Amino acid sequence: MNKHVFIKNKKFARGAFLSLLCNMKSLVFITAIFIGLGLQSCQSEYSERMAKAIELKKKHTEIQNILTESKNPGLKAALSDLEKEIRIQAAISGNEELFLKELWRN
Repeated sequence: MNKHVFIKNKKFARGAFLSLLCNMKSLVFITAIFIGLGLQSCQSEYSERMAKAIELKKKHTEIQNILTESKNPGLKAALSDLEKEIRIQAAISGNEELFLKELWRN
């Protein structure tokens, strides 16, 4: 009888182990999916911020070219506002330093 109980417990332990292993695999898989989705979301946020900043940079360049021809103080204020907005986009992007390097290298 004692041997029979031991065999039952061993089968139960094996079943419990396999069940736990299956649950762990599921948990790892679900976690990987959420991490992937999170990274995709971060990447799309970064891309959106970069697209907005590129538009601002184009405006900045246009105003800077006009400013070299005229000394309009309003244009200096507009440049300053554009630079602030670009810095805001960089901060929102999540990686300000890399964002600004990438934006201004072109």
